[in-house]
Amino acid sequence: MKIIRVLEVWEKGMEGGFVGTLPLSNELPLDFLYSLFAAEQDKPDPEMKLSYLLDEARLEALQPFVEQAVDFSQFDYILSAHGVPDYE
Repeated sequence: MKIIRVLEVWEKGMEGGFVGTLPLSNELPLDFLYSLFAAEQDKPDPEMKLSYLLDEARLEALQPFVEQAVDFSQFDYILSAHGVPDYE
């Protein structure tokens, strides 16, 4: 199983609707990603399989791994992961 990571894009606020996803580069180092979120994990998630709401600082840290520009003032972003079979 191959893990694919994306940024989910949502309209701002609790009532905001889903806008779409932005792919993250396959070159995103897992240890870098883990270092951004390790302090807030109740149980260690070193494979980063859970979803995380991004604050502005973390979104900026991930920007080099996203092809499109992100806009924290307009949208909310969630780091998400899903699996696909290795043969795809």
